[in-house]
Amino acid sequence: MKKILVLPFVMLVSLVFAQENNPNANAVGPKIQFEEKSHDFGEITEGTYATFVFNFTNVGDKPLLLKDVRPSCGCTASEWTREPVMPGEKGMIKAVFNSNGYGGREFFKSITVTFNANENNTEVIFFKGKVKPKPAEPETPQSPVRIDK
Repeated sequence: MKKILVLPFVMLVSLVFAQENNPNANAVGPKIQFEEKSHDFGEITEGTYATFVFNFTNVGDKPLLLKDVRPSCGCTASEWTREPVMPGEKGMIKAVFNSNGYGGREFFKSITVTFNANENNTEVIFFKGKVKPKPAEPETPQSPVRIDK
C-alpha cells in the first residue's frame, strides 16, 4: 500500500522539476530592454551640447510604441523612435543636454520613458557629468583715442 502512495508523489515531483525554466516563455506584450540605462559624459565645457543615444530592444512578443519621452528639465531635448518597434527589433532615444549656465557644476538628469506595456510601462534613464566653465574670452584692446587741438 505504501508503494502505491509513494509512486504518485514521485511522479508529481518529477513533473514539477521537468518544467522548463525560461523567464521569457511567459512574455506577453511589448517589453523594453536598454543596452545602457545611464551614461556619464565626464567633463564637458560650458556652452556645448552633450549628446548620447540610448539604444533599446523590444524583447517582448508584441510591437513596442513609445508614448512619451519626458526629460526632467528644459536643459535637455530628446528625439526617439516614433514608429512601432517590432519584437526583436531595436529603437533609440537621443538625449541632448545644453550646458549653458552650468559652468562649474555637476549635473544629474533623467528621462522618463512611457510605452504601451500593460504592466511596468515606465522606465527611467539617466545621464550625468560635470561642466567646466568656458574659457574667459581675451579682452579686446581699446584703440587709442587721438584728440586734436
